[in-house]
Amino acid sequence: MIYHFILNPKSGRSRKLQNLEDSIKVACRARQLTYHIYYTTQVGDATSYVRSMVNISSERQRFICIGGDGTINEIVNSAPCNPNVEFGVIPNGSGNDFVRNFSRRDLFSSIEAQIDGETIPLDLIKCNDTYCVNMVNIGFDCSVVRYAADMKNVKRISPALSYIFGVVVAVFHKFGTKMRLIYDDGTVVEDIMTLTAIGNGRFCGGGFDAAPIAYLNDGLMDICAIKKVSRLKFFTLVGSYKKGTHLQNKRALKVIDYSQHKHFRMEFDAPVPVCIDGEISGAKTIDFTLVHDAFNFVIPKGSSLKYDFNAKLDTEHK
Repeated sequence: MIYHFILNPKSGRSRKLQNLEDSIKVACRARQLTYHIYYTTQVGDATSYVRSMVNISSERQRFICIGGDGTINEIVNSAPCNPNVEFGVIPNGSGNDFVRNFSRRDLFSSIEAQIDGETIPLDLIKCNDTYCVNMVNIGFDCSVVRYAADMKNVKRISPALSYIFGVVVAVFHKFGTKMRLIYDDGTVVEDIMTLTAIGNGRFCGGGFDAAPIAYLNDGLMDICAIKKVSRLKFFTLVGSYKKGTHLQNKRALKVIDYSQHKHFRMEFDAPVPVCIDGEISGAKTIDFTLVHDAFNFVIPKGSSLKYDFNAKLDTEHK
């Protein structure tokens, strides 16, 4: 086994990165492991690095990225569906929403727990030609990410505060995206949506539990589409959306279209911003396909994939 640690110097705090590098060296040398430490220099660099290492060696390799959701997205897109490749993450980004799907998140920062961790197969969402690890957001949630990014380089502004700033700014801008959701059973949902979240995992925006019944290896993606509402109604419902109780909220269910699918299509009248694992691009049409057991993910020793067995869709009151 070859171990690779990929560090994103633009993600998180530099002092933490230096401490992590020191810990990596100590832990790997103590176990006499073959390892490499690589610092990314630009967007897409992590993808190129993983691809080059996979091409060089057919030996099983474990790639642990130190960064945010965008960094784990990069490395997984480099070699999806490759049985000889394992991916892991040490959260050091602004949102770190992907690791919220697991218990004992503190163990993700332990180099020893990462090295000793075991892998499980997890799903991916294929969005046209790009893979999504955690969640796709369109509409209000996407705007929040864009505005929060403006605050990342401001001193004394924590990641949590940057997302709060993003929510406040997004609320006072025009929101609502006209879209068509076309499902394989012939159902077509066409409306102006405040937001739409397509989840492999549950969380987005630094802890918003947008898809509370999503599970990372159940073979399904969860679609939560919230119809356009007034700002007043939005403020009365956003707390429920944050906590993940909106599927048991009778008032919220009147404006929510929530379902689970293996494939569907989304169309817009014009290209719109699309946020995939925290990174924003644009599209006019998106074909979504759930790819089951698409990559091997390293769960740190002592942690586990969690599921909220109390969360369910209250279809009786929808």
